[in-house]
Amino acid sequence: MVDEKKREQWKKKVMDNLKREAAKNIIAITGDLAKLDAKVNNTYTVYIKDGRMIKKQTNGKCVVINGKTIK
Repeated sequence: MVDEKKREQWKKKVMDNLKREAAKNIIAITGDLAKLDAKVNNTYTVYIKDGRMIKKQTNGKCVVINGKTIK
């Protein structure tokens, strides 16, 4: 018979891993939704990459917030 304490520890580890994976999926979906929303409303998205804040237009043009064009 399995020790109840070990069973509870295993159950907690499994639930923590599931929560972590769910959070990763939600973050990824949120980014995709922001891109889609920007395209529908003809606006832009802003995100941080390599420590720089980047504004990306729906036409693909990226501008670092301090003004330098990177793409």
